[in-house]
Amino acid sequence: MEVTDYAFFPTRVVTIQFPDTEPLNAELCDLFERRPELDDRFNLHPDAQNLLRLADTVPAIEQLRSKFITGAKHWLDAEGIAGPEGIDLLLFSNRSCRGESTVVHNHHADLIGIYYARTADSDRQPIDPADGEDYFEAGDGVLLLHDPRFNANLTTVCHRDHVKVVPRPGLMLIFPAYVWHSVTPHRGEFHRLSFAMNFTLRWPASPAEYHSLK
Repeated sequence: MEVTDYAFFPTRVVTIQFPDTEPLNAELCDLFERRPELDDRFNLHPDAQNLLRLADTVPAIEQLRSKFITGAKHWLDAEGIAGPEGIDLLLFSNRSCRGESTVVHNHHADLIGIYYARTADSDRQPIDPADGEDYFEAGDGVLLLHDPRFNANLTTVCHRDHVKVVPRPGLMLIFPAYVWHSVTPHRGEFHRLSFAMNFTLRWPASPAEYHSLK
């Protein structure tokens, strides 16, 4: 497992390249081929029924849940955050046909995790820290992370105002949910498949918080 920790904008982004994920990815892709009803309810809509309801009966979903928890722990450790008493999880899919893309958005959560099960082939590194590629060069199913500072692209002190992530199977990203992001159009003839996890941290209440409610 290859873990890389970045600080862009500055915003912490952790990538994890899991090894030997071919069987898991094949099972996840097959799940959506065998159960087409999942498309309408789970594709791109985090307010749909949580895919984790399948974890008890679909081993691939349980494996995916475990990997996302591993990713969240790496991000929290890298950021030096300790103390949450638990994490609420919401899992949904993004299954794209040729030409489909995802508009810029963020999530109502604390952290976002993204895992890629099937993507276009690429020999590029997922993230090039020195990347100077044109923002408007779309790429194939590339994830764009946008600088959360308003109009950061208008100042000369800004090193970069976006980060491009070239996906590959087995790759996971964890980053704050406030970061606006989008996905460029998928160019392949197959269904591109990724999964997103919303993490909402739960904190123990302190006596001071109880006092403030009186």
